Amino acid sequence: MSETTKSSRLALKSARRVCIKAGTSVVANDDGRPSLMRLGSIAEQIAGLVREGVEVVFVSSGAVGMGKRVLRNQTQMQFRKKQWQEQEHFHLLQEEEAADNNSPQKERYHPLIHTKNLSGNDLLQQQQQQHEEDAETIMRRNSKSFVSLLETESRPRTLGAKKKVYDSACAAAGQFEMMNLYSSLMKTVDIVASQILVTQQDFKDIESKQNLSYAVNRLLKNGIVPIVNENDAVSANLGYTDDPDVFSDNDSLAALCARTFHCEVLLLLTDVNGIYNLS
Repeated sequence: MSETTKSSRLALKSARRVCIKAGTSVVANDDGRPSLMRLGSIAEQIAGLVREGVEVVFVSSGAVGMGKRVLRNQTQMQFRKKQWQEQEHFHLLQEEEAADNNSPQKERYHPLIHTKNLSGNDLLQQQQQQHEEDAETIMRRNSKSFVSLLETESRPRTLGAKKKVYDSACAAAGQFEMMNLYSSLMKTVDIVASQILVTQQDFKDIESKQNLSYAVNRLLKNGIVPIVNENDAVSANLGYTDDPDVFSDNDSLAALCARTFHCEVLLLLTDVNGIYNLS
């Protein structure tokens, strides 16, 4: 073991406050589902550090991946619900038409064509045409992809804008799922976790930065592990920047947290081979 490696190991052993970052490839499996085996192992090791008196700040990815699964399941359910409602409406129209056919003395008024002066054959033909139009409308609606249920008044047009909006919604849906999972895992090893969502402005504004540091320090002093992630629903991740006080991915966020919260060691758990210093 080289002298550099020995000194690094000594720094790890002597550190009293560490920042640990888990990337998406660590948190989730290839199918996008959370890796309970790896997350359980991380929770156990964090618990071991806390019992030894080490304060741990945990930066985690994975909210977007979990949110995609939540939104996919939810939009499919909404699509099936909408399809059922339209089918029920269509059946109701059929029943009304059948009832009207059994009551020839009753005058009917169509929103487009007044049928009062039509003969019996013309009225029957008009009803058949309206029936076919209703069926065609429902079939055309049902043939659309369920993704159309996510349409908004200001629907993004470019690919980058679509991905930003979708990822922001996924992050909002996935944060709840992710924190529920972490809370359950931490409880099994007698560790209390808390959630802190941050944006770039929280590190650039002096007052916000001071409030953030106070909250994290107070949590750590009480043995609580703060789980930090970007508030994508608000910031929508504006992309890479050269500003040292902002971030665009969780590696940068973890480094910023380590500096801001005075962590002695930063651990990046990832499947990336080595450290890249060139783009």
